[in-house]
Amino acid sequence: MQQKKVKLTAALKQFESDNETDVLSALKIFEQQGDISILPSVFEKLRSCELTIEKAILGFLSDIQKVEAKTIFIQFLSEEKEQALRQKVLTSIWNSKLTYDEHLPFFVMLASTGDFMQSLECLTIIENMQGPFAEHELLESQLLLKEYVEEATHEDEQKRQIMSEIAWFIKEQNEGIDADLLIED
Repeated sequence: MQQKKVKLTAALKQFESDNETDVLSALKIFEQQGDISILPSVFEKLRSCELTIEKAILGFLSDIQKVEAKTIFIQFLSEEKEQALRQKVLTSIWNSKLTYDEHLPFFVMLASTGDFMQSLECLTIIENMQGPFAEHELLESQLLLKEYVEEATHEDEQKRQIMSEIAWFIKEQNEGIDADLLIED
């Protein structure tokens, strides 16, 4: 146990390097160790790294299969203010093998509050959800969409279209609930 912790600490130090080889080998160690406590450091590295390192990190994040990691991803996305960084993490989520079905309202909220690209990433995540969804998740998502419609009078047409597609997805998921979600063009 102590040896594992020492190895992880050394890998974290190596990960902080700007050397691509060091970062890639640290990612391999993270993968072998399976310790999700390193995720905040991985997210932080995405803030400023070269494209090749970014691709490797996004691949690493997409390959995570520990269900417990979802909580860390959601917490990061809810606290992070920088749109570009959130967008990168969202990309890793929709490429992920993990399912985020239980977070449907969260992704609807992110789509409604973010820019066009963030909304597009959220749409992709939502469309990849399998369901079935809990009734309260669908209702909460509908309320968020209704708020968006009421407040988004100055949104650009592309984003309104994305939100309309999200509304259609949610309506299709629950035809039994009164879901007049259509966003008028």
